[in-house]
Amino acid sequence: MQLAIDSNSLSQDTAAAISRAAALGFTMIELNLQPAEFDYGYRRKVSARFYRRLREQLDSAGVSVWSVTPPPLNQRQMFFERARKDILMGAAIAAGILGARVYAVEPANIFSSEMAFNTYLRERTAPPMVEGYDESWVQAANRQVSTAILNIDYWMGIPLTNQVDHIKRVTEDLAIGWAMDIPMALRRNTLAAWLEGAGKRMAVAYAYDLTEDGLPTLPTDESWQQTLPALATSTLKTVVIRGGLGCSDEEILACRRALQDILS
Repeated sequence: MQLAIDSNSLSQDTAAAISRAAALGFTMIELNLQPAEFDYGYRRKVSARFYRRLREQLDSAGVSVWSVTPPPLNQRQMFFERARKDILMGAAIAAGILGARVYAVEPANIFSSEMAFNTYLRERTAPPMVEGYDESWVQAANRQVSTAILNIDYWMGIPLTNQVDHIKRVTEDLAIGWAMDIPMALRRNTLAAWLEGAGKRMAVAYAYDLTEDGLPTLPTDESWQQTLPALATSTLKTVVIRGGLGCSDEEILACRRALQDILS
């Protein structure tokens, strides 16, 4: 199982993040697409030239992209169907250009609404997909990129995809993978239950701890000594390390060595 790092832990300038990842010895990275670089505006098109340049940089640095996440939706975009469609499609195209294996999305990226999603789960209706989902799935698949959905609950008490049976049904109905937010998943159920119910669908997993303020920081808690070996027995190929932008090179390297020692 490989260890990667997400670009948001290194820099919000993606080119700088790639350079830093290579300097730290990472050969695998998750690229979190940045709104300013994505350049979605009045033209409604992704800046393909920018991502082709990044691909050249990645190849030169010897760094591969395991996963890509779309740029976060702002408040206006969340309530604008055309923008959601364009961004979902554009990010799938960018993921293909970058040579990613996985396109990791959130429920807000692909489902029409929370209420429609809950109705789908309760009444066994068809999945309520946002306009343009099918086209984005095809764009990704044609570029040999697998779409995967994150287990998440946006509000306390509303689990959305953050339950084993929910993620299992969604991934099977849509024929997609699962992007496992490990700490969030463990708030709802045991790791054994998640692996038994949806483990074969895992495309990527995220490892991080939380500060007292609830912000992500590098995974250094002792609990990872049990969690990571259990994940290593599954079909999972890559764990992405997440931390805050303020992490030093020394802290990242120490975390990576510690996790590698656990896996060895």
